[in-house]
Amino acid sequence: MDKQIKCGHCANWNDGNEENCTQCGKMINEVYLKEKEILSKAQGMRLPLIEIPEDDNFIKKGLKYGFRFGQLIFFAIISFVAAMSASTVH
Repeated sequence: MDKQIKCGHCANWNDGNEENCTQCGKMINEVYLKEKEILSKAQGMRLPLIEIPEDDNFIKKGLKYGFRFGQLIFFAIISFVAAMSASTVH
């Protein structure tokens, strides 16, 4: 059975592989694409933590995990200071 998707504009059922509705011609996945764009922007705002590849040896991984822990502590302190300074400003 083929995947069917309902058009958000005219409620017509279309083939799931189509980008535009066969009845009204508007984009079918418009809401999905907008949400996907918002999520990709939000994922770009992750903490810049050090990368730890799987092929590193035990000692190197241990040192990197220690450094990453230090990074997390640093970000926590900075966040706490920013929250305290924001709460004192009226």
